[in-house]
Amino acid sequence: MILLSIITPHYNMPDTLRRLIDSIPEDDRIEHIIVDDKSDIDGKKLADARAYAAAKGSIWIDNTTEVKGTGTCRDLGIQKATGKWIIIADSDDYFTKDAFEIMHRYTDDEADVIYFAPTSIRESDGGMSSRHVPYKKLVDRFVTDPGQESEMRLRYLSVPDTSKMIRRSLITENGIKSSVSPVANDVMFSVRCAYHAKSVKATSDVIYCITESEGTLTTTKNKERFRKRIDVYIEQAGFLKEHLPESAYADTRISARTLVLQSLMDYGVKEFIHTIKHLREKHAPVNPLAIKVRRR
Repeated sequence: MILLSIITPHYNMPDTLRRLIDSIPEDDRIEHIIVDDKSDIDGKKLADARAYAAAKGSIWIDNTTEVKGTGTCRDLGIQKATGKWIIIADSDDYFTKDAFEIMHRYTDDEADVIYFAPTSIRESDGGMSSRHVPYKKLVDRFVTDPGQESEMRLRYLSVPDTSKMIRRSLITENGIKSSVSPVANDVMFSVRCAYHAKSVKATSDVIYCITESEGTLTTTKNKERFRKRIDVYIEQAGFLKEHLPESAYADTRISARTLVLQSLMDYGVKEFIHTIKHLREKHAPVNPLAIKVRRR
């Protein structure tokens, strides 16, 4: 019986993909599905990556649809999966040494989503990065104080699709699909999984390492992609406001503060003004304190 289905969207990263594959044990209870997103690297490198994946027991499929992107690959992988639990892993990240021993402790859990505290490193020097810190804080807060506020923040602000176990039936029975946005396409996928989950659990155990590299979508400055990230935030905030009770929505303390500051720091005053105006036009919260005031 397959218990864990690991889904990995892949595009032009055969070297780090090999590292990820090496972090997954060959185990009859685990399947690893790699979905290649129309990679256009040297043919031999891609062929070698396929061969290495096959030798390690991974399943390789190609995105043959007309819609390119990580979200499409995520959905294709989930369609192919047969495991009880879905775990998403990016091709430039990897699992920690004890990750699967830890995850197997939770395969019989009744929760629909199980959140783990991630860690992160810089590829440049192997030092610890700060990319994981906001999400670790959400997990740790819920572990120590599992009230409504910490649960709402965990569910709806822990938006990366990685470092969590998601019950496959939750995804399939609720028809949860990924966004086709070129950036932050895991946000609404994660939010919808959290919304439909009858119960969630969190543990400070670490199973997943996020890597920080130069030149990735996360680190490269691009105004067009930044604006799309703003639109994803607006969609996220709108979904929560529409679907959650007022008190639960207030407890998320959802905020565009970081994005607003980024607009100023990376793109200047003109983009800062544009961002504020756009958020206000869409009635998306900028300051979490404003939600708290309205709640009172």
